Amino acid sequence: MLPSAPNEARPAKDHLLVVADGGRLADEMRRRYPEWEVTSAQTYLSGISALCNRRARAVVAFVDSSNRHPADAVAGLREAAGDQTRLLLCCPPEAEPVARQAMSGGADDYLLFPLQPDELDRALGYSRPEDWAVRPVSEVPAASMDEIAALGDVLANLDAEPTAVLHSIADLVRLATGADGATVVVKGTAAASGAAVSDPVLVEPIEARGELLGQISLGPRGRLPYSSFDADKLRHYASLVANLLTAAMRNRRWRELAVTDELSGLPNRRYLLQFLDEILARAADERFCVTLLIFDIDNFKTYNDACGHEAGDEIIRLAARLFRRHCREHDVVTRWGGDEFAVVFWDAEEPRQAQSKHPDDAFEVLQRFTRDLGAAEPSALKKCPEAKLTISGGLATYPWDATTRNELIHGADQALLQAKRAGKNRIFAVGPPSSEKEPETPPDDAQTPQR
Repeated sequence: MLPSAPNEARPAKDHLLVVADGGRLADEMRRRYPEWEVTSAQTYLSGISALCNRRARAVVAFVDSSNRHPADAVAGLREAAGDQTRLLLCCPPEAEPVARQAMSGGADDYLLFPLQPDELDRALGYSRPEDWAVRPVSEVPAASMDEIAALGDVLANLDAEPTAVLHSIADLVRLATGADGATVVVKGTAAASGAAVSDPVLVEPIEARGELLGQISLGPRGRLPYSSFDADKLRHYASLVANLLTAAMRNRRWRELAVTDELSGLPNRRYLLQFLDEILARAADERFCVTLLIFDIDNFKTYNDACGHEAGDEIIRLAARLFRRHCREHDVVTRWGGDEFAVVFWDAEEPRQAQSKHPDDAFEVLQRFTRDLGAAEPSALKKCPEAKLTISGGLATYPWDATTRNELIHGADQALLQAKRAGKNRIFAVGPPSSEKEPETPPDDAQTPQR
């Protein structure tokens, strides 16, 4: 009698390793691929170690803006995994540049989080068993050339005002679905395309990282009813819109930070230069004057040396707050650098006339500001009881004193230097002596801004 054959061992499950995701990506993989064994590694280094001990069919690694030297880390994973293992990267939309850089380490592809199941299947080279199958990807309607062109327009204009971005998204969704009307609502702001959507036929939430941003609502589509394929397409578009809006909001925040002075909260030098170019071009077309004031805090270094940098910071914040309070809403107050500020006064007035004088509005604002600044008692200056805050400044006006941005800045800066040489605590304007304005004597006998 022949000995019985040993029982055949059951084939091991395919192994999928998830690296550096904190758990949420691994949980999603386990739900998506229950027939695979999904393990996770907290760091790239531990992932490399895990791959040295056990091969994997695929590796999915999370990357974001905190990754340092991402290409080197991915190269280590690739070397440990071998050429036969699929190596995918996953990243949030704002970290896409990091993922593209990391691809040079040998990754096969990268996907944006949250993941789209069909995209993930394709990237992993996975064919879903029939008994688990959802609708085949090929049955989801493909994007038309018009949709692709419309999407390109949205991407090209993500820097536009939020309402304009939403309107372009509403146009895109209506085109993609063939709806008579589409409405996109995000955080209380709504944009519509086509017919008004009073009784929605299809509604899809817009979500990003578990947060509800808004929703897309579609009205009827002529006599042709929507199908389940249309619902799927709307779902895909809602996910796309969430990524687009997240990127737009983050980009807008970055732009704001790039042109904002951290200490004072005012626009910075970069913003002022951009604004001067824009307002001077408009002034040339519409024939109005633009006045630039550059001023600094008298004896600022003395306050810093005697009372410390905290006192200096408090003075900067105080000056910024007071000047912004006394200016008109459309005037632009900026921090030029250090203890220097620059202010743009402008008005759409009557066509300019020869021999016109500098606008008096700037001097009126300056008188109110210097009065309040002199009366202020910053807590950080208690060590200097005799200290009294004053400023010196220079004014130049387009088109009489300058015709370009650089000329305007140079004129105001030269007038500031003249004010300093004349004894500080005063404002000088560009122009011949005959155009100077006699100072008024304030109650506290301080020197009033003059021309």
